[in-house]
Amino acid sequence: MLAQLFDSACSLSPILRRFLIRNWFQYLSTLDKEAHMTFMNLGYASLDDDDVPLSLPESELSRRYWIQMYHHVAGAIDLSGLEVVEIGCGRGGGASYMMRYLQPESVVGLDISQKAIEFCRKYYHRPGLHFVQGDAEALPFEAMSFDVVVNIESSYGYGHIERFLQGVYRVLRPQGYFLFADYRRQEDIGPLRKQLMEAGFAIRQEECINAQVLKALDLDNEQKQKAIQQHVPWGLSQIFHYFAAMKGSRMYHDLQHGYVEYRFFLLQKDIRS
Repeated sequence: MLAQLFDSACSLSPILRRFLIRNWFQYLSTLDKEAHMTFMNLGYASLDDDDVPLSLPESELSRRYWIQMYHHVAGAIDLSGLEVVEIGCGRGGGASYMMRYLQPESVVGLDISQKAIEFCRKYYHRPGLHFVQGDAEALPFEAMSFDVVVNIESSYGYGHIERFLQGVYRVLRPQGYFLFADYRRQEDIGPLRKQLMEAGFAIRQEECINAQVLKALDLDNEQKQKAIQQHVPWGLSQIFHYFAAMKGSRMYHDLQHGYVEYRFFLLQKDIRS
């Protein structure tokens, strides 16, 4: 019931959705005192059983499917030597992964949650990796500051997506890349695609990854269930099931039946626009 009320409230207006989701993630940062939750995406698993699994140290195996989402999205281009910003970095796991494994020159993680940024600054210490508190709809960067913008599973909570896209276009250098992945109701995919193009981006690749996300959710369901039982107050377990898209949740059902589509876009700043 709580998850349904939250979802219904979010659907009333973009501004209310932004307020609720912002405060929800602020609360999550307060709740997770032991750094269990350093990634905040649904996960990704290859459908090809012949694919060589991503090589990870044992300390990161429990986060495999979340990391594989970053590997798929941020690894879509060669980040070597590039300056990258992740907008909506959350608890910083993705920004840290990109800095450690994909060899960019630098990564800046930006998030609206001050508590999340405080956590990131305390938890991650690596040359070239920095964290900034800021608003995705009013990016605090100079024009043409970055070669690549990464945004994974964050934009659904924005109040004004067009302001976000205008900001991404502004901070990217000519021919810069925008690596974007998120979910929407099926009927909202067309309007989203139109917004991306109207903001000045050329679509170099577009992919529906529902099947890969669902496979990751299936493989990770038991681990998530145990984590929720151990760390989440009983009265909030249902809403955690919803946000984590656990089996039996409305989110899992909607992804499974295509009512919600999870899309990955490889976009490039089109200087002709």
